[in-house]
Amino acid sequence: MVRPAEREDSAAIARVHVASWRTAYRGLLPDDFLASLSEEHYTDRWTRVIGEGSSRVFVVEEDGEIVGFASCGRERAGEGSFAGELYAIYVLDSAQRHGQGRELVRAAAGALKEMKLTDMIVWVLRDNAPARRFYERLGGIYVRAQPITIGSSTLEEVSYGWRDVDLIRY
Repeated sequence: MVRPAEREDSAAIARVHVASWRTAYRGLLPDDFLASLSEEHYTDRWTRVIGEGSSRVFVVEEDGEIVGFASCGRERAGEGSFAGELYAIYVLDSAQRHGQGRELVRAAAGALKEMKLTDMIVWVLRDNAPARRFYERLGGIYVRAQPITIGSSTLEEVSYGWRDVDLIRY
């Protein structure tokens, strides 16, 4: 079940955020950086983001427990050819491949349309092959690459875009 996030969900979102980073980015980011991620820090961050209301945040539940989340809103980095952006989408490894990610993207795309943002871009680490395949299956078209620094690591991220969120293949 996908629903809009509430401030009270912040700790559960933070738990998913940290756990997902530790599994998805193992081998891509240094172990000490991943170990340093703080659920408390992310709880504060998600409480603020949800409270501000400038972006939309959704959670997906399985058996009453939050197992994934997504956030979206106006494109943030000046990518002139896209107005909407899928900022983040994470699903616990144990809950993946059950359609949760697709439903979170569907909710985000719907929110972007409500905001009068009819296209969408998403950034993903170049070496995160599972995430890249996910966006490609949804019909995302490669846009471009750029460097990104995370902790002490400089990596490359690539973007995928949809010129019309109605054309996302769920």
